[in-house]
Amino acid sequence: MKRARSLTAVCLLAAGVLFAVTSRWLGGGPEIVEAADARYTVTVLPADPVEVRVTSGQAETVTLAAVMPSMGHALPPTGTVQAGPGRFVAEEDVFGMDGVWELSITLSGDRGEDVITVSAVVAGD
Repeated sequence: MKRARSLTAVCLLAAGVLFAVTSRWLGGGPEIVEAADARYTVTVLPADPVEVRVTSGQAETVTLAAVMPSMGHALPPTGTVQAGPGRFVAEEDVFGMDGVWELSITLSGDRGEDVITVSAVVAGD
């Protein structure tokens, strides 16, 4: 069971990176990334400020932490402000520079606490 969950997480992460990279090549602004786990489903707009929409489950708090593995950067977690039902916006900029980032989204709410990690390509407009 644990192996299947890990495999699912890796597949979702790879799909997110592939989607973000190909979308950026095709042009346009930041692309929306969707991710899910056993407790919550989110839609993420990886721009500054980052916006997270919780589409399954009822989150009360959302915290964001960004890591850029290729550069060895890890930024401190930042909180969000609830901007509407299920809609959370980062209190400050999350990404320090353009590139591929891993964004860990910590959700706490009706289904307990969970972390969903997505990959996003951040590029200046």
